[in-house]
Amino acid sequence: MAENVLVDIERKWQRIWEEKVRWEAERDETREKFFLIFAYPGISGYLHVGHMRGFTYADVICRYKRQRGYSVLFPVGFHASGLPAISLAKRIQRGDPSTIEYLKRNGCPEEEIEKLKDVSYLIDFFSKVYINDYWKRFGFTIDLSRAMSTVSPGYKRFITWQFLKLNQKGLLTKKPHYAPYCPNCGPVAVDPSQTDVSEGGDADVLEYSLLLFEGPQQLILPAATLRPETLFGVTNMWLNPDVEYVVAEVDGRGWLLSREGYVKLSYQMGDVEEVGKIKGSELIGKSCRVPYTNREVPILPGPFVDPKVATGVVMSVPAHAPYDWIALEDLKGELREGEDPWGLKSVVEGIMPITIIKSRKYPMEDPAGHLVKSERPLYGLCRA
Repeated sequence: MAENVLVDIERKWQRIWEEKVRWEAERDETREKFFLIFAYPGISGYLHVGHMRGFTYADVICRYKRQRGYSVLFPVGFHASGLPAISLAKRIQRGDPSTIEYLKRNGCPEEEIEKLKDVSYLIDFFSKVYINDYWKRFGFTIDLSRAMSTVSPGYKRFITWQFLKLNQKGLLTKKPHYAPYCPNCGPVAVDPSQTDVSEGGDADVLEYSLLLFEGPQQLILPAATLRPETLFGVTNMWLNPDVEYVVAEVDGRGWLLSREGYVKLSYQMGDVEEVGKIKGSELIGKSCRVPYTNREVPILPGPFVDPKVATGVVMSVPAHAPYDWIALEDLKGELREGEDPWGLKSVVEGIMPITIIKSRKYPMEDPAGHLVKSERPLYGLCRA
């Protein structure tokens, strides 16, 4: 009972406060000016105590400045143009159980939940919730006559004007910027502190270096690697003979890519067009040229090559990559047993690892082979 009385008293004085007290800033040349605004909250759902704590700091400072005689401008805004609002609306459209339960738990009426599938309605709904259920209830001394939204036409014009001015002054640099992206939902805003991989958190960007090998039929074979420095130890190229590769035009040249690699590259480079297809088996036994060294190396069958990983084109460095060493030795074993559908025996038998890195721990000429033989349980059995 006492709790209800306190709530009634709170609401009574909040109503009087709203009716009697105004915080609209007026032009006053006789007083020193002070402007403060807190970071616009993203329209992503209900606010929490962390939001309100940060907002309260700004309110305390503005109250202090007013008492010191300053003419204070303390407006508020809503970050509605970001992805959180769209993401929330899409989850509601899908009927995501946790999202629906979250809305109900925070007191959202059933009839409103259905309307929140419309992102414009959702933005308007939560903008009002932030003002009425949070900022007014906390008694913030904000100037609501200047409340703004990043999706309002005036605000968009303001941002456009800013960028035009920055560009005129030569302060903008145009270059590729890679960001998390979902083929279904488009760009995804990921909170770096998020640990749920399903929400995009804890998902590091995996950067490969693409090394461009001159291949047959004037094709470029873009091998993706995490160790570009081992280029000088390449002995052959691996292609999956069972995969149908895409020939894509990139910068005027035909690149050989797995279907999955083509899709990923099109997201990153934009101007990538599919111009043909070719089965991996058609290129087995042909050769390609290693960048910088201009050595010719054979293209060998690699049924283990996963088309979903990078470009689906893999350079082989058996001296320093244990799995390349195993694959090469396995292939040699198959050829010795008479399995030679591509006529590769004479070519493959002559392939020897090229050592380019020496260490005290592995001073031998074939460190990867030595490692595989000494750590056989770790790498599994091979024919060697």
